[in-house]
Amino acid sequence: MNKHKVMISNNIKENDHLFRYISLAQFISLIENRKLFLRKIKLWDDPWEAPDDQIPIIREDGKPIKTESLIVASTVGQCWTYEKNSDAMWRIYSNDKQGIMIETIASNFELIDNLRQASLSKVVYYNKSNFIDKRREVANNLSYKFAGDMALKRDAFKHENEVRLLVCLQAYENEIENIWDIPVVGFTIEPEIFIKSITFDPRADEWFVETMKKYCRSKKLNCPTEKSALYKKDFYETTNIVRKYEVVT
Repeated sequence: MNKHKVMISNNIKENDHLFRYISLAQFISLIENRKLFLRKIKLWDDPWEAPDDQIPIIREDGKPIKTESLIVASTVGQCWTYEKNSDAMWRIYSNDKQGIMIETIASNFELIDNLRQASLSKVVYYNKSNFIDKRREVANNLSYKFAGDMALKRDAFKHENEVRLLVCLQAYENEIENIWDIPVVGFTIEPEIFIKSITFDPRADEWFVETMKKYCRSKKLNCPTEKSALYKKDFYETTNIVRKYEVVT
């Protein structure tokens, strides 16, 4: 696999640990296809993604018109997070209790094959009153490369503590057919190198965990592979706190 450079925003350290919560189907697809699948930004669930498209331009006659950003229209992305073993994230992304959290480090994104015009950007959160300031903050930070408003997200999602891998497909016009309408693009990885740990939903049944461990071993995934201990009843073992009753006279 060829090593390619991805621009990492200067608020991310190369050895930072990043996590992605995915469904069982997404995990199997990643391992079997040996690809990370990035989806068009404009197809993400939040209708406020890339808010610049919703801001009209005022013409000389004073009439506002909305225009589509060609960069946004041709960019695919994938979401990661700093939140390790988060109850909120498990409940959002693992409705069937069979979700999986994979771990990597920021520098590993440089190992993704055939990356061009790529940015790994820490999301900047905004509200209606500070949007302009936050948009300017990103625009003035050259390490965000082309990310622009695609690195912005509303404060309502702040709990996700998100990092985004963004790839502008205009760099692949001669290789990928119809970059404007294609919804998903896969980029090749070596899972056994890229993935640093695999964690299963803390609510998962034991049969599921054992089956998945066996599957991971069969795929030569030798990284730590365990069920999350988030709900394990080990308060005393981890705190050594005890109670003592005394007679009160």
